[in-house]
Amino acid sequence: MAGTTIAFDLGGTKIDICRMRPDGSFVFRDRVATASLEPGCPEFLGRAFALFERYVNSGDDKIGLSWNAPVHEGRLTQSSLLGGRIEVDLGKMLSQRFAQRNQVESDVQAMALGEYRFGQGRAAAPLIVINLGSGSGFAYHGDVLMRGHAGGAGLVSQERCHVAEIGESLIMDHLLSGRGVSLVYARLAGAERTAAEIHRLAPGDAQAARTFEIIGKYLGQFLVTLARHFNPKTFVLCGSVAQAAPHFIDVARAVVREQAEPACQPDAIVVSQLEAAACRGLI
Repeated sequence: MAGTTIAFDLGGTKIDICRMRPDGSFVFRDRVATASLEPGCPEFLGRAFALFERYVNSGDDKIGLSWNAPVHEGRLTQSSLLGGRIEVDLGKMLSQRFAQRNQVESDVQAMALGEYRFGQGRAAAPLIVINLGSGSGFAYHGDVLMRGHAGGAGLVSQERCHVAEIGESLIMDHLLSGRGVSLVYARLAGAERTAAEIHRLAPGDAQAARTFEIIGKYLGQFLVTLARHFNPKTFVLCGSVAQAAPHFIDVARAVVREQAEPACQPDAIVVSQLEAAACRGLI
């Protein structure tokens, strides 16, 4: 067991727990429902650390922690899991509680590290990873990971756009997420469905198909903005909504081809094939 990393990827829906060898292979993997730790308040942190203690063992050389919020030098300044604005030094807390060295990253930055090392790789760089799950945060990786001075790099996803098809203005983080898929479908069809259900309905349900066309359109416009700012070689889509990419990725690619200037065109827009990218990024 020597030389392993134990990583915890804390998301809004689940906590992915992976023990891995240096080559990225799994020794052990488990998942815990985030709701079981009663998120949304500062007390969630104590329950999370109690969870870590149940899994970390003496054979682990390193503890990795991925959090679905901006992280700067191991510190959080905001987190929906902890109820909003908060000042927490996660790296220091891990050092005080455990003997192992540690690394703390935002979820999307950890994904970018994983994609660069074990997924799309150096040949795809510079790459931008976009997490389409609980939100649409992104991270840029060339030879090094882009980091904002206070950990906020990637929050362009908080920009608001008007979704003409449903007559509402939404932040990109909301629109390009599971709840965004559900909201668009509800406005079009007048029925409540989860994103997973809409994914299954899409081949035979006109409103489900239309929902993903709309998602593809606004994702494409988001990619155009990012392409102009960062000019990546590759866009990599991660997260639960990316699993439905066959329904919308061609629409997004067409928008980028039509709207992005030649000097800003990426070589590829692809879906991640890397399992547990955030955990692997913490090895």
